[in-house]
Amino acid sequence: MKSVTMDQLRDVIQRLTEGGKNTISNAMLYEALGFEDEVEKQRMRRRVTSMIKKSELIRISPGWYSYNPKAQPQRNGEAYMRVWRLVRSKNPGWSMHDMATVTRVSYTMVTRYCGWLLEEGYLARHGRKGNTRLYRATQKAKEQRDTPYPPIAPSDPFDKERSAACRLVRLMMERDLYQNGVRGKLLKELNILNKRFQEVES
Repeated sequence: MKSVTMDQLRDVIQRLTEGGKNTISNAMLYEALGFEDEVEKQRMRRRVTSMIKKSELIRISPGWYSYNPKAQPQRNGEAYMRVWRLVRSKNPGWSMHDMATVTRVSYTMVTRYCGWLLEEGYLARHGRKGNTRLYRATQKAKEQRDTPYPPIAPSDPFDKERSAACRLVRLMMERDLYQNGVRGKLLKELNILNKRFQEVES
């Protein structure tokens, strides 16, 4: 069964609202995400409700919303700083769960950030306690006073194709498919997808 993270849902919404069209519907999201099962749809609607509570989405009628990009969450610098301070000060032999508990930062954020710190050489593994892996700061971390931030997510190699697919969904859901102009736009988006995936296959 499929599921969708908040970041994935936000990405689809942003793609569907490109070009100044900021309205979105549940039906468009189901289509773009490939959701057919009612359980999948319910999970997605719970994410939508969460975005409404944060004013990132504004309900304009049942099943229809407008997107407010100004309300999307910004990078949480304070959370990174709290984790980094503890990484440098804590004695060797701590776990990700310890870090999340003491800093009151989400476990997911801690594991992602510490995973990046590990890759960059700021952390090293320090044995296990039962089935729990333990960590310690390296000399590199002790020499780095300022909080190191992971890079913004790298560009998506399929960004152009994902955007084309979302525009295609919007055309299919909202426009008269008998109109020649609409057909031309459909073919344009399909050609983008066809060209890319023919290249991938070959």
